[in-house]
Amino acid sequence: MKNFFLTLHMVSMCLVVGTLFLQSLTVVFRLRLKSAEERDGLRKTQKRIHKFIYYPILGVTILSGIYLAVTTGVFNESKWIYPKLGLLLVLIALGFQNGVQINKDTLPKKYAMMVHIAIFLIGGGMIYFATVKPF
Repeated sequence: MKNFFLTLHMVSMCLVVGTLFLQSLTVVFRLRLKSAEERDGLRKTQKRIHKFIYYPILGVTILSGIYLAVTTGVFNESKWIYPKLGLLLVLIALGFQNGVQINKDTLPKKYAMMVHIAIFLIGGGMIYFATVKPF
């Protein structure tokens, strides 16, 4: 059962990071479109992806991670889980920022471009902590 949840957690985490990364890139592309109809069409697609793909996959990732943490006793044995959870909170905050940016353009284009870089780096950091377990 542990292997099933580990596989589920890894696949869903990749989907969460990939969805956020792609969504933040499409926000930047939308800011470059000239036509209001094109921007509105892309915004509707982004809203659907964020609502019907990102949030359910995020829930699966969190629930499978909780199951793995409880069954393996990682909170009692390891300290690497705490920085990983901190990065998870930052990633969730970036996901909410991404959702706000989809609904209305709150960030200028140069800052909107930086969101997907942060998503990539945080996802890499989470993978580092989970695989290397530095402490």
